[in-house]
Amino acid sequence: MKINAINNTNFRGLFTDKTAQNGGNWRMEYSPYSWESNNSSKMANKKKIDVYASSLPDNEEIYTKFENGGENSKDILGTESYYKHSDGKMRRTITEVPSMNREESLKVQNKKYDAFLDMKKDEFRRLRGNVTDVTEKVDNSITNFRRYADDIPLGFFAAAYDRRQAVNQMSKEFNTVVDSAKNAYTNFLDYDKLRISADNVRSVQKRNAEEIEKLADLRKSGRLIDISRRDIDEADKPLIESLTRGFNTIRSKFVCLPHRLISMDEVMRSLGRASEVPANKQLIIDYIKRLI
Repeated sequence: MKINAINNTNFRGLFTDKTAQNGGNWRMEYSPYSWESNNSSKMANKKKIDVYASSLPDNEEIYTKFENGGENSKDILGTESYYKHSDGKMRRTITEVPSMNREESLKVQNKKYDAFLDMKKDEFRRLRGNVTDVTEKVDNSITNFRRYADDIPLGFFAAAYDRRQAVNQMSKEFNTVVDSAKNAYTNFLDYDKLRISADNVRSVQKRNAEEIEKLADLRKSGRLIDISRRDIDEADKPLIESLTRGFNTIRSKFVCLPHRLISMDEVMRSLGRASEVPANKQLIIDYIKRLI
């Protein structure tokens, strides 16, 4: 799969190469998802991509080791976050910068899922090629098997092969057909698993897109309380201020957590009548913090 690196400095999210803006000196920044590392908005460890999975790791890695002794690590968008050349030169320092909020995180995740689906398409093509190879191998083996079988009834002088050689070759061709059938079955199972996972990724992308649109509308209307970034000082300040300033209209608002969007009406219904008393606003704050 062809991977195009995103080096636009206006692109904010996960790995961003800022070397050009740092006087040519290596600078790789990482802005975590809001939900990363158990909703702490902190960088998670790198994890290898499974093309058959229905999701990507939060900090996915495509690791490559080259024949000349070099190696590197890229994310699925092609941004190189680590490299080691054959001469020993290495760059691996990563500067963790503030996380994205949930809305930004969903946008970046969908962009990565586009690349993930491209990777799955490449795997689809590989599996289809394997099936084509199986058909060709089986046809060749059947032809060879029949040739050796037809040779056995012929007399010693008329036969092209002696009996033992013909039997051995027939056994070899039979095993080739059996192995090809097993491989075809395995490839079918892989194909089905890949198809299901691709459908799951598209479903997640659709849900993400719907939530992105809703978050934008809520933000525009002033009904969004965004506390999705947990790596900043006073992470709960927007919630506290909203409860202090406009308690009477709080039910119409939504709280954006690192991993989900929840309505204040749902929160207050869960807590009961006690949550309707302004003096008990700490009850609401504590409940929401427990959801993170």
